[in-house]
Amino acid sequence: MRISSLTGLRGVAAVSVLLYHIPHNPTFEAFRLPLFSRAYLAVDLFFILSGFVISFGYHDRVVNHLGRSSYVDFLVNRMARVWPLHLIVTLVFMARIILNVSGNQAIALDLPNVATNILMIQSWGWGTEPIAGNSWSVSTEVAAYLLYPLIAIFAFSRWAWAQGLLYIGILALVASSGLGASGPLDVNDSDTVLTLLRCLAGFSLGVLTYRCAERPWCKRLVDRTGGFAIVCGLMALALLLPGKADVLVVCLMPLLVLSCYYNGAAARAVMANPISFHLGLISYSIYLWHPLVRDVAARAMGVAHKHGMTSIDGLFVVGMLVSTWLLCWASYALIEVRGHRLIKWLQRGGRSRKPAREATV
Repeated sequence: MRISSLTGLRGVAAVSVLLYHIPHNPTFEAFRLPLFSRAYLAVDLFFILSGFVISFGYHDRVVNHLGRSSYVDFLVNRMARVWPLHLIVTLVFMARIILNVSGNQAIALDLPNVATNILMIQSWGWGTEPIAGNSWSVSTEVAAYLLYPLIAIFAFSRWAWAQGLLYIGILALVASSGLGASGPLDVNDSDTVLTLLRCLAGFSLGVLTYRCAERPWCKRLVDRTGGFAIVCGLMALALLLPGKADVLVVCLMPLLVLSCYYNGAAARAVMANPISFHLGLISYSIYLWHPLVRDVAARAMGVAHKHGMTSIDGLFVVGMLVSTWLLCWASYALIEVRGHRLIKWLQRGGRSRKPAREATV
């Protein structure tokens, strides 16, 4: 079951990460956009969205009726959603490293790195590296899936308020660690558990946000005329503050998720229009594939420069964006959707049955 505005929000977040990462390749330094200089925080939005939407789709089945069968079915559904694309992208990035397709490859394809990447546990703090760079966040989300029943039980207990303070404290700890790459909260190193804690804190805030969603006081606060615009304005003001305000920006994200969940007219206009919704459908593919397309485009542009073609850099950027879109559209249809169906078919022992509807995150 999809909530159109939340799907579109994922698309906006994925494109923000893409635009943030373009100048990370020095070839595209001239195309740095100040508006997206802190879009690494869109990953924290992914974590919050994930906790919220998973709770929307699975809380009753996994928590209220917790048992071995419901828990295993939940994990199979989640792995069916994220593992097929992760596997294909990892294999392609391995081939990229072996063939040096786009240069600058420094990740060792040793047994620990390969094994942990295949199992999606590469970024749990024991020093192994993500072969497909952005897959670090997918790896940490796998840990959140495993812990989801425990997180949700506490989120729906009388101690939920203390849990919320704890997770904000964890985010503050991560931000004050000095390990952030582009900003205080941009911690994604493979040799620290803080990367994993960053995900778990955001994911758990998303679960707490779901608990609040149907409370009358929450609807009165957020689901009002102009509510979506007010939330966006508050986030824009927070983003104008120095980088130390990263935690404040993340603390405002649950309000943005709630505003999209209530699906008011303004939220629908911005997040549920055909473009945003389409980008939301392919957002997972955008997130994992775009660094490869960027680096291949950068190498092609470098070759063009060597042959004296220095005035068409903009065309390379446009071509990169269009190629990313086409690749990710195909990736969603051919890998994500079919991979999910295949794993569910295998779970049923090869028996044909219409797959159960699940929340898309």
